[in-house]
Amino acid sequence: MELFIDKDFLDDFYIDYDSSRIAEIVKNIITNYGDKKVFINYNNNESDFLRLKEENEFFALICNTTVPIPIGDIGDSIRKSEFTQTLVFTKKREDWFEEIESKGALCFCFDDYEKKINTIIDALHFKIDLSESFMGWEFLDVFKRLNYNKIVVTDGYILGDKTGQKMEKNIIPILKKLLPNRKHDFSITFFTKDLNPIKPIPNTAKNIKEKVKEKAKKRVKLLKQFFPKNRFRVTIINSNLNHRISQKFNMHDRVIATNFSLMDAGLGFNLLPYKTTNSQIISETIFDKYTYRRLNSLIEKQNQYIKDISEVSDDEFKMFEENIR
Repeated sequence: MELFIDKDFLDDFYIDYDSSRIAEIVKNIITNYGDKKVFINYNNNESDFLRLKEENEFFALICNTTVPIPIGDIGDSIRKSEFTQTLVFTKKREDWFEEIESKGALCFCFDDYEKKINTIIDALHFKIDLSESFMGWEFLDVFKRLNYNKIVVTDGYILGDKTGQKMEKNIIPILKKLLPNRKHDFSITFFTKDLNPIKPIPNTAKNIKEKVKEKAKKRVKLLKQFFPKNRFRVTIINSNLNHRISQKFNMHDRVIATNFSLMDAGLGFNLLPYKTTNSQIISETIFDKYTYRRLNSLIEKQNQYIKDISEVSDDEFKMFEENIR
């Protein structure tokens, strides 16, 4: 995570702190969350650093987990971000908020941070009991409340497109709800193991790889047909190569992740046509510390998996990528 904090926001937040639910969450993010970089606009000298530690307890608490990186203009500094998981807290709403948000950051000012975070939590922290009726994907409309620039789908069968698991009834309407109506660069990654390829004859490893790759290309072509006005990069990764790498990472459970959220479906996201099950859908965001840690752990493991499979021999299908413009 990258945290960009306006010193004036931090001062007002410290003075106004009241232990309300959202204030406690923000304090926890700022002071207790690990695996983050914190950027604050303060002077890069020891005397200013020590003064801030003495005057603002929250600044001192930040220093317990990381050394705040001093920056000049916040807007200029944020523009250099990679926007993998970027949160911004400023004293007032800035003119550059819209530009930064269009790249996938979450921006808050002192006057609206409680309302905006509360809206995200109320909308995206939910459970759906699949032992009851399932009416379709309309519940995903709540993701419009969250800003992000990537979607990672882990589901071994979501691109299989078999009878009873058709993409047009499942992943296509899911993406219609989740894809933003913005023009900034966006990525969709699928970790999957079944693309339902035609069985090759003769049954050689090379032919198997080519048949699977052919199916991956067809899946991307289908996405192009359904999203002709969207701009994003699609990556399809074979999640069934644990037998070829040393650091095992079993991607059994089905998850849809964004930069800031996780949504689990125990039996997978091929839910239509619907049959009653004992499973459930659970959605949460990084404003829950457990979810933050789990999301970042999954991202780390997935990145390591991609690195590991890039080093194995090319006799199996590993990955296919294409830009949709």
